[in-house]
Amino acid sequence: MNEWVELADREYLSDFILAGGGSVRFLAGSPGELEEVSSELDAVTEPHDFVRVDLDAAQTRLHRIDHVFFEVARQIDWAALAKTFVAEGFRAVGWHAETTEAGFDLELIAAQNGVEVAEVRVALRKWLQALYEDYAMSQEFRLGILQLCRAQIVNLDNAAVPVVFWLRGELPRISELKSAKIFQKIGRHNARLMLESLTHWLHRNGRPGLVITLDITRCIENPRRTERREGFYYSAGALTEVYEMLRQLIDSSASLIGTFVAVFAPPSFLSDERRGVDRYQALKMRIFDDVRTLGTQNLLAPLIRLDALRLDAIGSDGAMPVEGAG
Repeated sequence: MNEWVELADREYLSDFILAGGGSVRFLAGSPGELEEVSSELDAVTEPHDFVRVDLDAAQTRLHRIDHVFFEVARQIDWAALAKTFVAEGFRAVGWHAETTEAGFDLELIAAQNGVEVAEVRVALRKWLQALYEDYAMSQEFRLGILQLCRAQIVNLDNAAVPVVFWLRGELPRISELKSAKIFQKIGRHNARLMLESLTHWLHRNGRPGLVITLDITRCIENPRRTERREGFYYSAGALTEVYEMLRQLIDSSASLIGTFVAVFAPPSFLSDERRGVDRYQALKMRIFDDVRTLGTQNLLAPLIRLDALRLDAIGSDGAMPVEGAG
């Protein structure tokens, strides 16, 4: 297994991320090297039950943080998270609560636990009120999640279907959420807060965390129009917005609960003065190490050069390095 993936699993995924930390790391390498790292990340995240999301700049408009959130949202089981939250509310008061095909039946729960239906309703109302007062999540996110939780209760009015479309960026008219007191779509102005809220929501419902890979290879490419393949390409302005989005992710990583973001980039990300990281100094200053040793990379650094990592492993003369050798 790749040496960096082993360290990422030991120092981040199995420890820091599980404890609720957030981190953004950059890896520069060839397509084959990046594909290998992605596969190995799949292998180490599966036992932890992380939510795993792969984003490619060719398929997702990475210069739009709202599009990043929409793509992540499409890979989330929103109903399962809401069901977990509602079930935990009943367990918190010591009640046994089984679900039917239609959801939680309050009358059935009352009968199973020897209490009045009114008491069950009061407990549910308090639990949902506690959700609304969880200010670690944005207000709009809380309002949407409330509707998803209400949908888990038999015969309780809700707007869960349009909420899911709203979260995925697929809602045609925001007026469909008037009953949920949500009056604006998710856009650049609030998508980062929505992403931070999602990471908190995942962690609160027992999911260990979120692992995202962002492949920005297509962002660096700038071929002639006649040579372009399918998918998105990025103008100079859009590329700057991608780098600004990444800079914001780094600066807000402390608010991304239980989240690990691995940004995949080609070698030209480091060498291309026009379209590489040199284009945006605010990002470069956050990921480049001021001092680098000649022999070995710091595997805990924000930026890892996979080609150099391979050379470190075999030694510059083609021989395996001797442990402890200077």
